[in-house]
Amino acid sequence: MSASPMMQPLEHFQHQTKIKASKFIADVFPIRLAEEAASSLAEIKKREHTANHHCFAWRIGLGDQEVWRVSDDGEPSGTAGMPIYQALVGGNITNILAVVTRYFGGTKLGKGGLIRAYSGVVQETILLIKTRAFIPRVVLVCECDFEHANLVYRLIETYEAKLLDQKYAARVSISFSINEERADALAWDLHELSNGTIKAKHQSLGN
Repeated sequence: MSASPMMQPLEHFQHQTKIKASKFIADVFPIRLAEEAASSLAEIKKREHTANHHCFAWRIGLGDQEVWRVSDDGEPSGTAGMPIYQALVGGNITNILAVVTRYFGGTKLGKGGLIRAYSGVVQETILLIKTRAFIPRVVLVCECDFEHANLVYRLIETYEAKLLDQKYAARVSISFSINEERADALAWDLHELSNGTIKAKHQSLGN
């Protein structure tokens, strides 16, 4: 049996629950960059400016290219940010920011209660959001002479890759992102159709 595919959210979604008079509001956002996470978090803090805590976790990418961050935002260490992150991992979802806003209701939940509350509301939210499959992308960079530049552009279009940058000097330098599963096939076509003069090299996507 094949493993379940990694998913990513399609849009912002909000879900909330109440535990012993404390209200927990979970907001999830699709993100590609750390800067997008920071911007969305700022929006939540502005919207819920009277809340006691804005705990969060985000993860981008997968495997060796994954980056992530967590914050307990004043809650006891390890009771909020990491449980939220573990809920994202357990939910098999990436390219996502999850912010859980808490309004304290007057009753302390204890460390175990906080962990269950923060992870639980995110787990519930993940089950409700719209998602699509996450397909890792890689960046390829190649150099060629002017007469072969059109070949590179044609293959970028054929393989549904995304042109990122192009620099013209003595030779043409072209970089593009492509679904990881199709990268080797495109690189081989470039090599074959250029009679071995073009080699596509992998570069970190950086997000």
